[in-house]
Amino acid sequence: MATCPECGAKVRRDNLKAHVEKVHRKTDQATEEGAEETSITVRRRGMAERKVSPWPAVALAVVLAVSSVGAYWYLTRSPSSPGGGSPPPAANRRAVISTNYGTFTIELREDRAPRTTANFIGLANQGFYNGLTFHRVAHDFVIQGGDPNGDGSGGSGQTVAWEGTGLKNVKYSVAMARSGDPNSAQGANTATSQFFVNLVESPSLDNYAYPFVVFGQVISGQSVVDTIGRVPVDSNDKPISPVTMYSVTIVS
Repeated sequence: MATCPECGAKVRRDNLKAHVEKVHRKTDQATEEGAEETSITVRRRGMAERKVSPWPAVALAVVLAVSSVGAYWYLTRSPSSPGGGSPPPAANRRAVISTNYGTFTIELREDRAPRTTANFIGLANQGFYNGLTFHRVAHDFVIQGGDPNGDGSGGSGQTVAWEGTGLKNVKYSVAMARSGDPNSAQGANTATSQFFVNLVESPSLDNYAYPFVVFGQVISGQSVVDTIGRVPVDSNDKPISPVTMYSVTIVS
């Protein structure tokens, strides 16, 4: 007889090896297989538990979406970002023209005629127009002023380049006068300080290769413009009694 080293059982010596293989090795293998199955079950259970709640993933998606929208807004709207869009233009300023017939106000279309309005505003802020006259009053057409000589021959000494504004010579619109051929580029660039207010719609002024540049619109005091447009004039459309601009003041 022999004693089993695994369990201490008494078995025949020639059956000891078979006993150990049959009884103890299968038990160990079963134990190992059970342990492996338990481990797999635990891992699967953990994965299932992690899939129970989708909200963390949803929250992350929302955060990423909001961040993307914010970045897009900043790049396209921020004026300081490279390649970003320009900020919206500031509100157009106005010119208040005080005359011996009353006061009228012009909205200066800085958004559409930046060069021409800058020229006009610069002259007005220098006091250039103060005391000058509307030297030409063409009934049912225009009133024109801004000439220091008072006869249509003068200007500020500087010209402003023509620009296509897309604005039309409608009633009460304000445009630049000029001395050159309106169908040539050279003539189009002769505007200086003289301007006119349309008393009626004048589409003919828009039909040239280089239309007369409209840069403003009378928004109040139209009756004053109409009154000036009816003053008595001589054969050269010069008012018999001066129509004086006391001041031209630029306001926001």
